[in-house]
Amino acid sequence: MELIQKLSSHKNETGSADQEEYPYVVLGRHYPPQSDSANNIDDNSFFKTFFNRNSNLNQDFLSDVNSRLAFTYRTKFQPILRSSEGPSPLNFRMIFRDNPINTLENVINNPDCFNTDIGWGCMIRTGQSLLGNALQLAKLGRHFRLDNKMGIKDDEIISWFRDTTQEPFSIHKFVEKGNKLANKKPGEWFGPAATSISIQSLIEEFPECGIDKCLVSVSSGDIFEDDVREIFEENMDSKILFLMGVKLGLDAVNSFYWEDILNILDSKFSVGIAGGRPSSSLYFFGHQGNELLYFDPHRPQPSLVDPSVYETCHTTNFGKLDIKDMDPSMLIGILISGEQEWETWKSLVNTSQIINISEKRLDEISNFGDFDVDSMASSSNSFEVKSVNPLDSDYVDLGSILYGHETYPRTSLSEYQNVQCKKQKIIVLESRTMNSCDLDVEIEPVLVEQDTVGIETSENMAP
Repeated sequence: MELIQKLSSHKNETGSADQEEYPYVVLGRHYPPQSDSANNIDDNSFFKTFFNRNSNLNQDFLSDVNSRLAFTYRTKFQPILRSSEGPSPLNFRMIFRDNPINTLENVINNPDCFNTDIGWGCMIRTGQSLLGNALQLAKLGRHFRLDNKMGIKDDEIISWFRDTTQEPFSIHKFVEKGNKLANKKPGEWFGPAATSISIQSLIEEFPECGIDKCLVSVSSGDIFEDDVREIFEENMDSKILFLMGVKLGLDAVNSFYWEDILNILDSKFSVGIAGGRPSSSLYFFGHQGNELLYFDPHRPQPSLVDPSVYETCHTTNFGKLDIKDMDPSMLIGILISGEQEWETWKSLVNTSQIINISEKRLDEISNFGDFDVDSMASSSNSFEVKSVNPLDSDYVDLGSILYGHETYPRTSLSEYQNVQCKKQKIIVLESRTMNSCDLDVEIEPVLVEQDTVGIETSENMAP
């Protein structure tokens, strides 16, 4: 069975031949694809490549990969009590992916508890991987390698993730925070939002971790300088972890964002991306050309408790995923150490279509009384759009005003799959029947279609 699984995954691990000429990138570090000894390897030997597929790879690259942290499914850990409103610990996915003896033993001994996260914990594990590598960067530096001659290890960091209720970043703590902050019951799958706010809260409760502050944007790539400036005013050397949950398409990542995703992984400030395929989270730590390099958490291992198994958090077994097959929902991690690094990184992302740095939050509209709402949303059936030219460099979305009209063209979302986008601040109007005094207004950074749909005027609308 193990051989069959290895054969089935071999294609994904080796990647496409047309990408192999590109250098490997691991969290901002670049490596030639092959070692100097690659020419001495018989490329026609399938079994040699299969059983030792890393033999012709750059050894410095492999050392870097092996030194990064990778957390996976675990079995037989300290039980997590199920919620009466949550899923059952016994499910068919767990039966087939775990040892049936382990499953039977858990049913008998702990029928109302989870002692494995198989089938539901993959996003938590990729979130742990992102956080673990951020902590590693903050505490040990980007130069850290397992084979460091100075004997420096990351055992202390790994110990913080042990599968017990006592450790600050254990799966038990993630489940606890997910339940409290995002109403996620034990056994329920986390998304980027639940993962990011859990990480933020856990960091705040454990200041010894080496990260001073965690700033989260649960549904956009927005960062506000006011928030960052306030942190650096207290300590200009503060280490800040930015977590940005974004959705960059409908069923797949819009090609408009591919280059920016690769640029994020190219950055020395990157601590990876927790994303993956639909309903299957992966931890992306680099790329080769357009193929993303990832650690797969869907590999059950014994519970992470005893120091003797700490080495299972390191591996050279990585997979590759073409960026076009990436799920559009993801959690991006960036670690900034000090005000000088902040200024450097800020200049690097000033053209990014994903990350948007604004001076301050636009929580309210100043001088909104001068804004003539009635001229835009009349209670009469006639409607006229003035001073709106779809060919201008800025676009106005009037959908929220027109939704109440039966003839408003509701274009299928699928038609926007390949539409290029731009960032634009728009006004969201809750109701077209409200006057300017009662109107609940929100200004929000959104992604607006670069090629907008034509706006129907009163001539085209039913009387």
